[in-house]
Amino acid sequence: MISNLIKIEQQGNQFILFNKRGMVLELNKKEYNLFQKYAHQKKFPWRHKEFFNKLCYYEMTDFEDYLPVKVPVEYSQKLLSHDSEKPLYKSPIIAHLGITSACNMQCEYCSIRQPYRKTKELSTKEWKQVIKKLSNFGVFQIGFTGGEPTLRKDLVELAEYVSSQKCTFNLTTNCWNINEDLIVDLKKAGMKQCQVSLDCHKAEVNDALRQKGSRDRVIRSIKLLQKHNIVVGIDCVVSKNNLKHILEFVKWLEKENVPALTLIKIKQGDLLLNKFKELLPDYVEYSNLINELCNRKNENPCVTIDCGSVSNLQSVLKKDELDKVPVAGCPVAHTLLSISPNGDIYPCVALSTSEFKIGNALQDNLYDLWEQNKVLCTLRLMKSKITGQCQSCDRLDRCRGGCRGIAKSLYSSLWESDKTCKYLEVKNGSQSR
Repeated sequence: MISNLIKIEQQGNQFILFNKRGMVLELNKKEYNLFQKYAHQKKFPWRHKEFFNKLCYYEMTDFEDYLPVKVPVEYSQKLLSHDSEKPLYKSPIIAHLGITSACNMQCEYCSIRQPYRKTKELSTKEWKQVIKKLSNFGVFQIGFTGGEPTLRKDLVELAEYVSSQKCTFNLTTNCWNINEDLIVDLKKAGMKQCQVSLDCHKAEVNDALRQKGSRDRVIRSIKLLQKHNIVVGIDCVVSKNNLKHILEFVKWLEKENVPALTLIKIKQGDLLLNKFKELLPDYVEYSNLINELCNRKNENPCVTIDCGSVSNLQSVLKKDELDKVPVAGCPVAHTLLSISPNGDIYPCVALSTSEFKIGNALQDNLYDLWEQNKVLCTLRLMKSKITGQCQSCDRLDRCRGGCRGIAKSLYSSLWESDKTCKYLEVKNGSQSR
């Protein structure tokens, strides 16, 4: 039986399956034929146990007489060898919709507060037009961001519309306006996962960075989301403000049964350049933290890192260890797009200035933009365009030069190597970890 599957896309000889939880699985033609033959049945096809166990574990199908056994999660490694103007996929998998520029907090490191300022927001009708275009284009997952998306009175209506277009959606929120009624409505609309912004479990640390009382609001919201079986993921901005607390933070999340944590290296936002440089986490200290996280015995929470943090992972893992983890650096121009409150499209939130504007989601042909836009085509060649120390690094395929947004802030150049990366120094013994 197929209860969670919502979309199948054929791209070349590959068949891509998408489910309501936001999971993606690629099948070759032989595997897809097996899927078509047996996935609708009630009884488990024991002759193909290994293959269908994986499908069940990924929640792409289910059988009334079988409970799946856990299998290693598979990740596409296509990006590692890619260096072409052509995109990996015929459309982005994820679109981040900044549905409002309004926010009740004033975080200085917010990447979009300045570029979204004084931006006229699309109406409900216009956002629905954009969502429909994205779905027809092939986008599978739509994330509502902001600003603070819960400030939009039509949030539930837009969420319902995303689900009606056979896409999954999630919400990224600071939790200030989250309440049980909203959670119930969003769950009915199809929400299964929610990203919560929290930089530390200690109020004195988190609230100094975000807003007084925000830590308590987040904890209350986490419990409400868990009560209604919404999967909670934490977004944590890593800087010198909270770096020393993160290991304890992870242990706290384990105790609170929060399944996922994403570490996001601080971006400049509204910070003055010198202050931004001061707050960037020390390379060795951050790498040591990641090393401790890699060697944890507990799997909960599952910790992921953003593309700006991959350079720190390089000094932690040997090459054969890297081969076993899903590390492919910056996916910009291949798997995602970012759309601002007025519908303008950017490669990602870290590159949301007029220099990197791709077009407008309401007005422009998305197929043409995705295939032909000069900004996207150029970004897909980032491995060959990056200058400096990255070009001599044996792991450029893995980190793809780190976050281009950080590089642009630090050096006013999109292609300058991120000199905060000390991997080559660590490797050559000139700086110890």
